[in-house]
Amino acid sequence: MNSADDVALITIRDGKAHEITSGALVSHSEKVWEALAGSTHDDQPVFMSADLESPLGFATFLACSTNFKKIYISGTFNMSNMLKQLPIQKSSWMVCDEEMFGVKAPEGYSELTSGVKNVLVSGKAGSTELFKNANVKSLDAVTFN
Repeated sequence: MNSADDVALITIRDGKAHEITSGALVSHSEKVWEALAGSTHDDQPVFMSADLESPLGFATFLACSTNFKKIYISGTFNMSNMLKQLPIQKSSWMVCDEEMFGVKAPEGYSELTSGVKNVLVSGKAGSTELFKNANVKSLDAVTFN
């Protein structure tokens, strides 16, 4: 039987291991859902490019499934292919890591992301060329603050 104190994930940051318990993961998913709250009025899925094995990826999946919100998880980590899926999914909400958010993409790729109006970034949300018109929120990748 799973208890709130059981370790669900171990993540490494700056050379240090951080254990995340089942209870903490549920709390993190509630924070993610608060950040995605406006997506409930959007019929399109939340587009997630974050890795499911990361704390944010798993918490996002948990948040969306708990609240019956559709989520689209790309089957590729190839950025070009992933960005080409955005207009097909018509998602206006995206969850990604800071590397994806801040990537310097070739010309024309900002057209693919023009429908994204809200982005939740795992880590620091620096400058972006891809999501210029989006409302951006960020959560620390480990502490979710």
